Amino acid sequence: MGGLLAFRVGNFDNTAEREQFRFLCEQLKAHYEKSNEFCVLAGNYNIGCELDALFIKTDAIIAIEFKNYGGKVIANENGEWTCDGKVIKGGSRKTVLQQARINHSTVKKELKALGISKGNIKDVPTLIIFNQPVEITNNLSVTNKSWLHITDNEHLIEKLDDITCPNTDLDPLGIVNLAETLNLNSFYLPEFSNATYEKPTGPIDKIELFEDIKKYEFHAEEKKEDEKPNEKEAELNFKSFIIESEDSIALSNFVKRIVKLSLKLDNFTVMVLDGVRASSSFAAYGIKLTREYVVTISAEGIGEHCTKLTRLTNHDVKSLSSSTIFWEEGEELSAEDNSSFDDVEKCLSKDITNTNPNVSFRKSKTVLPHWIDKKIFNEYQAIYAPEHARYEYNLNLNEEELKVYLGTYFPRSYAEMFCIIDNLMQNTCLKETLKQDEISVLDCGCGTGGEILGLITAIGRHLPHAKINITAIDGNDGALAILKDLVDNNPNKDVQVALSTFSQTLRSIEDVERLAFEKRYHFVLCDKMVCELISKEVLPTNAYAIMAKKLTTFLRENGLLIMLDVTTKDEHSGYFYPQLMNYAINDYVRKSRTIETLLPLSCACHDKCRDFCFIQQTFNVSHSHKSNDESRVCYRVLCKKSFKAASCRG
Repeated sequence: MGGLLAFRVGNFDNTAEREQFRFLCEQLKAHYEKSNEFCVLAGNYNIGCELDALFIKTDAIIAIEFKNYGGKVIANENGEWTCDGKVIKGGSRKTVLQQARINHSTVKKELKALGISKGNIKDVPTLIIFNQPVEITNNLSVTNKSWLHITDNEHLIEKLDDITCPNTDLDPLGIVNLAETLNLNSFYLPEFSNATYEKPTGPIDKIELFEDIKKYEFHAEEKKEDEKPNEKEAELNFKSFIIESEDSIALSNFVKRIVKLSLKLDNFTVMVLDGVRASSSFAAYGIKLTREYVVTISAEGIGEHCTKLTRLTNHDVKSLSSSTIFWEEGEELSAEDNSSFDDVEKCLSKDITNTNPNVSFRKSKTVLPHWIDKKIFNEYQAIYAPEHARYEYNLNLNEEELKVYLGTYFPRSYAEMFCIIDNLMQNTCLKETLKQDEISVLDCGCGTGGEILGLITAIGRHLPHAKINITAIDGNDGALAILKDLVDNNPNKDVQVALSTFSQTLRSIEDVERLAFEKRYHFVLCDKMVCELISKEVLPTNAYAIMAKKLTTFLRENGLLIMLDVTTKDEHSGYFYPQLMNYAINDYVRKSRTIETLLPLSCACHDKCRDFCFIQQTFNVSHSHKSNDESRVCYRVLCKKSFKAASCRG
């Protein structure tokens, strides 16, 4: 027995990291295949901090960071690390050592919280791998050298063999069990793995292994039917757009062969659609088709295989639901073909195309922290089952419906706010002002608090010892109870959070006007609530202006109002919510003497706009029940004029 089990929780953001992970897998496969040793590599893994990889072998659990540098590296105890005189980035931290030290501490705490035996995590070393040859001058102290190791691709296997922790003692079954405890099952990469594992001789209740590993379930028959996720998704009917031609039939047959051979599926449906005729239906999902063919595959759980099929087909494979995925093929559609798109597409065509090579694209995807993943799916029995129509109004959710909301929309809200706050914290002016005080947050319509947990995590990433005071308001008492439990059980005790919850329902414009708070806040959140007020006709279609006008009165001088909503259509007005948001907020900002738009930049730079613009941002989140789950939202960030001027300089 010997080899590698490889996992990856979502793809990496840049090419160098992807190549580095693939190279590491190939090296580990070759090395361990020739031995009796067994190991696990988990790429792009979030365990309270975002690791490039986590490596598990019999005598060590190692956190790994990739660095895309080569040359003469100087590793300093105090100050920046450099490579040929250039500063080596330390992620969100100032230095590489600071980044490694925080990750080192966080990984140990998270593994302890998961119940891993103290002996196996007494030492959790960190390894920094440079993907180009390096000559290292190591100026670290003896203490830091004991846990922080440095190597390059040429010597990585030798270094991994050298790193050992005397107290860590994992047999192959222990390694597999640890992988399952880390919820890695759904992120297994068979094409990157070569391990086999024989069934143990003694009776064990349940061992779940992966594909080419033999499965043994001693009491599998005792599984209850109601433990299975309940997937209720509307069937997508694209049959009227199927195109029958020699090319499309050949393409369909080719796709069927790929699915059968690579995914080992038998029960699935492949359709090749006419891109022009299908464009209006896809636009309802916020998707603009650009090519003549659309390939769709429908099968139970197919949405989990987007990443793998992206690699196999060399196309960007996306999911419409957990049971339907698609990608585009063929020639690009002409301008004349695109003229048939509906109103949403016309609005999308007004978006500013970024041709500036100096513009950096901000973070838009992340991984749900493991402790949250375990808490909601294991303890609360959350269910991943997208059902957009049912969850447009969430005040009256019962206990079972809260489980679906928690398993589907909570992770998305977490990712959206985490990415937005993480991006905002790159601004020096904002970060410096937040360092000087306890951070205050007001969330109006918090629900189960996915956005609050995302905010806490993002702030903790940049200000690891922050104190955050949160006021959260919602009309669903069950959701508030879950929020409080999650905040109270956050294992990151470096960030101190004080939470106050209030049960309050907005049933009229008078209720909005009566909202009053003595404090002023650094962050005011209004997350996917205004659409509910519009859909239930609590407020008129200019609800975004009404809420913005009210909520900005609670902002500090350096405060931000983040208003985020879904991209579906309001059935009363016939407009999409992003159109209503942009028109109403632009009108409010235009008339205001004190408030301006900070984000998105298109709105911040064109404050005289009077159009019903449709804008959207796509965020991705991976968790144990779904890899790269997409959410499409629109959002605006408002602030005081004086702070905008200062932050733009920062």
